[in-house]
Amino acid sequence: MATDRYTGLFFILFGVVLYAVIVPWQAETVEYGWLRPRTLPRVLAVVLVLCGLALVWRPVGDARPGNLHWGRAIAFAAVLVGGLVLMTRLGFVWTAPVMALALMWLAHERRALWLVLGVVGMPALIWFTVAIMLERPLP
Repeated sequence: MATDRYTGLFFILFGVVLYAVIVPWQAETVEYGWLRPRTLPRVLAVVLVLCGLALVWRPVGDARPGNLHWGRAIAFAAVLVGGLVLMTRLGFVWTAPVMALALMWLAHERRALWLVLGVVGMPALIWFTVAIMLERPLP
């Protein structure tokens, strides 16, 4: 249970730093749009803190990953880095669905409905939130 509690404390600290330091430092102040650029990142930072609190309060168990799990973690990181590189070259619309499919496949998700929701639905929701609601360009 100690591992879960340490992880929860990390995410609490990370969420507080995001909310208090990184978001105010990185988010621009604009006078247009009905949703301010700081609002959504700050809400997500609060969610991160709440999830960290839940993990500290009720840990699931002391799970120590084996070598196979570390390999998958490295593969996840590689897909994310590769996706970010491709996103700067090809753009969000072309890269996000492929990256979502790769991540879901690595997570052993094989149910068709969840794959469609993750590959089509989530990138569409992200595009709608950023491009339409926040009126910010995506790469």
